[in-house]
Amino acid sequence: MGSYSLNKVDATGEVTGNVDLEVKVYPIGEPKGNIKAFASVTIDGIFAISGISVIEGQNGLFASMPQTRDGKRGFRDVAFPVTSEGRKGLNEAVLAEYAISLVDLEVKQESTLAKIKEQREAAASRPAPDRSAIKETSKSAKNKNEATL
Repeated sequence: MGSYSLNKVDATGEVTGNVDLEVKVYPIGEPKGNIKAFASVTIDGIFAISGISVIEGQNGLFASMPQTRDGKRGFRDVAFPVTSEGRKGLNEAVLAEYAISLVDLEVKQESTLAKIKEQREAAASRPAPDRSAIKETSKSAKNKNEATL
């Protein structure tokens, strides 16, 4: 989860404060289409938007806001930034967090592979179990079952 701050701009273009964003991105391990991740954003700690998609488009990655069908076989955004600056800032925050999540995912995968390799090496260095005792136990159990019949 990452924290980002956007400038709040009034109608005259003057900066009047900041909008704080908390961004969580959930990358898809092996994406099969153009959707690379899902994200959620909390705005100023009071309003959350989930269902944001990170999409690989013709011009690169972008954050797509949650959508619903509009009844005319099209889609419309359910929640969206009202200004172009807000859209740009939200898009940049989500994509920055997506890049970080990919690095984190790669580190986790490398760590998991290293642990598996270590476990295999440890297992290979152990002596093989004595399987003759297992055979004898199963033979005696089989004989015991036949005797009871």
